[in-house]
Amino acid sequence: MDDRVAVGDGSYNDGKDTTMREARISSHRFSYSLVDGCAIVRPEGACNEARTEALARFVNSPVIGARNLILDLSHASYVESPGYRWLVRQVKQLESHGKRLVIAGASESVDRALKLLRLERLIPVVSNVKEALAKLECAAEPAGV
Repeated sequence: MDDRVAVGDGSYNDGKDTTMREARISSHRFSYSLVDGCAIVRPEGACNEARTEALARFVNSPVIGARNLILDLSHASYVESPGYRWLVRQVKQLESHGKRLVIAGASESVDRALKLLRLERLIPVVSNVKEALAKLECAAEPAGV
């Protein structure tokens, strides 16, 4: 398995006025954008164990670095238990560096699971990336996002 982070040269607009770049680890695709001290990361598809491991490698890579993290789950079809465990570890790691994690765009089923696991007490959950940026006090109207 190739663990290197492959970052695309180009960017695309997702139709929501958000310009995102593309990155891959193995066969797992992630979209991301860097705004001031925030990294917006959007996994594509099911967040199963393999994709969660790839997401962890990507988020902890030099591309993202120790930044506030917005995890945009609007394109994640579901999240399996390894994904929820990773969220707890990631929050603790970010907080140890004075950074925060916010979840944006979670589906109804993911939102319900976050509440059942009581993770919404640990991790703020908002409707969209714009709300997450405001919660983290990143640029209100970021250029290129």
